[in-house]
Amino acid sequence: MLNKITISLLFISFNYSLIAQVDNNFEFIIKDYMELVQKEVYSPSLSKDFFNKNNPEDILITLNGYYNDTLAKVRFKAFYLTYKTAYKSNSKNLREEAVFRLVQGLKDEESGNVGSIANWLTNFNTSDFNEEAKDSLKWVLREQKSYLDKIIRIVAFVGLSDQIEYLKNNLQNGIYSSNKVVWAVHLAMARLGVQEEIDFCVELVKKQKLNDDVVYELLPDLVYIRDKKAINYLVEILNDETKNCYSANPENPKQIVCGYRVMEYLAPIIKDFPLEYDDTGDLLVEDYEQALIITRNWFKENSDNYSLIKYTY
Repeated sequence: MLNKITISLLFISFNYSLIAQVDNNFEFIIKDYMELVQKEVYSPSLSKDFFNKNNPEDILITLNGYYNDTLAKVRFKAFYLTYKTAYKSNSKNLREEAVFRLVQGLKDEESGNVGSIANWLTNFNTSDFNEEAKDSLKWVLREQKSYLDKIIRIVAFVGLSDQIEYLKNNLQNGIYSSNKVVWAVHLAMARLGVQEEIDFCVELVKKQKLNDDVVYELLPDLVYIRDKKAINYLVEILNDETKNCYSANPENPKQIVCGYRVMEYLAPIIKDFPLEYDDTGDLLVEDYEQALIITRNWFKENSDNYSLIKYTY
């Protein structure tokens, strides 16, 4: 007699063979995939070719039936597939549709789903948020309690300046009790161009002793603001020869200048940056010392006329 483990393995093998072989029927593939998700055997993955072989618009239509599933993990996978279908697409309509659905997903009752969806939304551009998505985002800002700090940052990233007074009033009235949320509000208003908030955020970071914690935890927040006062402070660190940071090599940690990490932060947000980088923001360089010299020289030559890329998160 077959035991439960054997039956489970046969079930997995059978279903994965279907996913691999029936690549001309994406509805069946998604249905079969979601059934695997429901079984809790382990976290399944679709074929790498799935998104290349099928019409993305049709995939989104099929996923419609899973956004409101009673199981949080099925909803999670539906939103994840929505993200994967669209975030690298060149189709404006597809990206807008996916972003709208993901913003709707921020209303999910499962906090883990909300946090993941918020992270995925940061990989889109401001132009991918249409008016419907923006209106939904305003509702989410007021009603969602999970990962509110992430939601507040997205609101500002999208450019919803009409929410400044709402954020400011809530901050002044003590509505936001979490330090993480309070800091997110200051950053969001800075991103939306409130000068006193820009000054506040930059000066707060400047007061911290420069070390790895500040470089990894606070400097990305200054990058997020997308204001030259914030970026100019990063350029100061870029040029600083003091070895306040440590190398990332766990086997041989040694003190290094913090400019190497700052250089990586600046590359994706500066127009005509002198170094190449991939779609994840990682620099495509072999000699980091030479790359730092190139970057420093570039900022010396362009200190007054460099431009910031503001349509990304």
